[in-house]
Amino acid sequence: MLVIMDERQGKDFTPMNKWFYVLVASLLIFTACEENNDEVYIDELPYVLVNEQLNLSLPAYNNLHFRNYIYLDDVGLKGIVIVKRGEHDYAAFERTCPFEPEKECSIIDAEASGIYLECRCGNAFYNLDGFPTSGPSPRKLREYYSYLSGNVLTISSEPL
Repeated sequence: MLVIMDERQGKDFTPMNKWFYVLVASLLIFTACEENNDEVYIDELPYVLVNEQLNLSLPAYNNLHFRNYIYLDDVGLKGIVIVKRGEHDYAAFERTCPFEPEKECSIIDAEASGIYLECRCGNAFYNLDGFPTSGPSPRKLREYYSYLSGNVLTISSEPL
């Protein structure tokens, strides 16, 4: 068997010992990584039927082109916020904050520049994919199915 001597430490390193150290180092790296929180994907809000079609060429939806977001207050549980993430990329989120949804202040607003979403109750912030970025919320925002066909944006409660 091949034995390599490390003169600095006076230890024997066989090829088998090297693999052992590589395996231990790999396990330490993987176990040190942050755990994946599956609760972020659990939607505990009550089901609500949503089926909206918006003609984006109408003046009522101009804010979606200039500020990158609009609110539909009469749809969903506490309304829906629609954000424009790209040229033909839109997302529709329930405005009910998934953290303490029973509170009256538990409403999602788009930040003035439309870069992120936040809950009025406190320090819960979400990216434009609906995932929490900071704050106490352990859950993703409820996202409604949305697709653009020509100038018509369809939003429905079909699962994504």
